[in-house]
Amino acid sequence: MESAMGVKDTVRAVLDRLPDDCKLGEVIDQLCMIEAAELDEKDLPPLTQAQRDALDESIAHHERHPERTLPWREVLRKIERGE
Repeated sequence: MESAMGVKDTVRAVLDRLPDDCKLGEVIDQLCMIEAAELDEKDLPPLTQAQRDALDESIAHHERHPERTLPWREVLRKIERGE
């Protein structure tokens, strides 16, 4: 969306889609989803076997313990606090 519309137009379109009482986090989430959708996997280097194994284990852990999942904003806060 960004390349065809421009960054400001993309942000405006996101804001127009969201309710007037939306939170900043909702706006950020929407923008992150747009950015992630634009990533082209063929431009990324392939994962190593160790990276694939770690990713598979992380996914399996999440499936076994979904109650332990943290929102990414909380993870960022913990990183910023050095936890």
